[in-house]
Amino acid sequence: VEPVQITHDGQSFTALPAEQREFEDALAVLRRADFAGAASAFSAFLGKYPSSGYLPSALYWLGNAQYATKAYKEALESHGRLAGRFPQHMRTPEAMLAMANTHTELKDPRASRRTLEDLVKAHPQSEAASVARERLSRMR
Repeated sequence: VEPVQITHDGQSFTALPAEQREFEDALAVLRRADFAGAASAFSAFLGKYPSSGYLPSALYWLGNAQYATKAYKEALESHGRLAGRFPQHMRTPEAMLAMANTHTELKDPRASRRTLEDLVKAHPQSEAASVARERLSRMR
């Protein structure tokens, strides 16, 4: 089976048809609000396709599913991997905002503030940075 050209989240790459189908299936689970199932599906996807072009998006959605199931440390790790490995990906500002939310849930306001400040510095024009600036002004 030949790889196909994919454009997803502003990135172009090739993927096997099965890889594309499994990513779309994991997204479908997430859309049904089955967050535990989505976390499991995205984890399985990442284990099977660790160098996939879908990797940044899969990390983002995995982190969101983990956050929704209150697996906060795992969500931080997933979103942190996205932000660390793919700093210019379109989902990175949103992932950093989610990381700040996660730090808040973990009762770590310093880490939350630091993440919001890093977000504003790294992605000043993003919608997530606007939210971060608003939250920072309320923290003072």
